[in-house]
Amino acid sequence: MIVVEEQAKQRILAAIADEYSRKILTATISDPMSAPELSKKYDIPITTVYRRIEELVEAGLIAAVKSGRTTDGKWYDLYRSLLKRIDVSFENGDVRIEVIVNEHVADKFTRMWTSIPKI
Repeated sequence: MIVVEEQAKQRILAAIADEYSRKILTATISDPMSAPELSKKYDIPITTVYRRIEELVEAGLIAAVKSGRTTDGKWYDLYRSLLKRIDVSFENGDVRIEVIVNEHVADKFTRMWTSIPKI
């Protein structure tokens, strides 16, 4: 998918320019993770993790895929990267961004199952 909206391009470029955002995107490609898990795994202050998650959600780069409660009753969300790959090129003064969507196995199965013709 080619990104054409200028504001969306700027958000993507800002995300991949930031070390913490890149770590969050990379960590959540395969498996959803919570903010505390990301903070602990990458030694990122928890407030920074929540701020980056908010920015990435607003940019459409990650999404909460599951919510739950910890054993002590606190709510949490698990986040997953919506993108598998980002290709950025610059030619003749134009920035071109192409994104490859991160299709989770369950999403593929659901789409396959619902596309089967009914008999």
